[in-house]
Amino acid sequence: MKWSNKGHELDEYGKELVNNYQIRGAKIYIFGAGLIGEEIRPVFERYGCFSGYIDNDKKKQKSGINKVKVISPEEYLSDKKDGIIVIAADKKNIPSIKKQLERAGLKERKEFYICTEFMGITFPILSLYFYSQLYVELAQICLTERCSLKCKACAHGCYAVNVNCQDMSIEMAKESADFLFENIDIIKEFVLIGGEPFLYNQLEEIINYIGGKYRDKIITFSITTNGTIVPKKNVMDACRKFNVLIRISNYSSTLQYLENRYECLIEKMIDNKISYFMGTSDYQWMDYGFETVDRKWNMGELIKTFNECKTPCREIRGSKYYYCVMARSVSDNLKFGVGKEDYLDLQQQINKKIFLEFQLGYSDKGYLDMCNYCNGKDAVNHPIPVAEQLRSC
Repeated sequence: MKWSNKGHELDEYGKELVNNYQIRGAKIYIFGAGLIGEEIRPVFERYGCFSGYIDNDKKKQKSGINKVKVISPEEYLSDKKDGIIVIAADKKNIPSIKKQLERAGLKERKEFYICTEFMGITFPILSLYFYSQLYVELAQICLTERCSLKCKACAHGCYAVNVNCQDMSIEMAKESADFLFENIDIIKEFVLIGGEPFLYNQLEEIINYIGGKYRDKIITFSITTNGTIVPKKNVMDACRKFNVLIRISNYSSTLQYLENRYECLIEKMIDNKISYFMGTSDYQWMDYGFETVDRKWNMGELIKTFNECKTPCREIRGSKYYYCVMARSVSDNLKFGVGKEDYLDLQQQINKKIFLEFQLGYSDKGYLDMCNYCNGKDAVNHPIPVAEQLRSC
């Protein structure tokens, strides 16, 4: 989306949201007492607006979830409770829950919202316009482009990176964190990524730096790894100290030998009392088409591709805040040499409204240069095997 009224693009919608939120008592109920509900609950608790769970599961209604009461939809409706309902359920269950609420007379985007839309768009606007807090869903620092694998169609183009290439300096990593956290108030998940972040020699130092200065602004502090490397003891100590979650990508469907590595890594996580999340093996990658797509700089196609994509993957690199980490990394790693200005410069005095607008997809051009070489949302229609390796690997 192109900026047409920079710093005020969301004012009118923000007022509507605030008015509706105030009418409903500034309360939020989560419909779905499962993994998705548990993931977003800490956000609402941080703001003091979490009012409870709603679920159709009678067992959950009876036992509750983590000492929190779970009520039935009928109880919520019969008591005429105020609040906004956020549907936090698997995609396959959302339509039936939505119909259930609509049959009860509730209106979407008034009394209830779908989780992805609410967390990605609505709540960040509410956070700023009602609470005066700049909320970000996800942002990352890419510490190294080096990787321990050579995956075809890597979404970051890391297969083209020499193992001896220079990592981000520790000074720049710290500067990146400073620029981000000096501009935002709270982030749902902050991630250290690569390449393979466990290859980064100063990982302990940057964990301690970010944890020591900014942990109170981070709900989930995480590291994403391909699981091929067991971190050093000092790194694990830092992870435990600052409650860093290790997200392990699961490539065992393609690389069966990794199953033993995963077992070893998980054993170390358990022994060192470090939180971890193991991905499932039954999924596929998407081919973003970076080396085959060429929109020939058709402006209409570029804007359409960008507006439909809505990638959540922000990156901070020094003072440069990139909307899409893949666009930046692929352009650098595969030598496209485009998108040199496709960032928000936090070295300038950026007010919170401008930051939020950029976060939600506004920019001077209305697209990213790398959209010319990307399948965008249509990448889901181009499934490829997970972590298939180059022959030279």
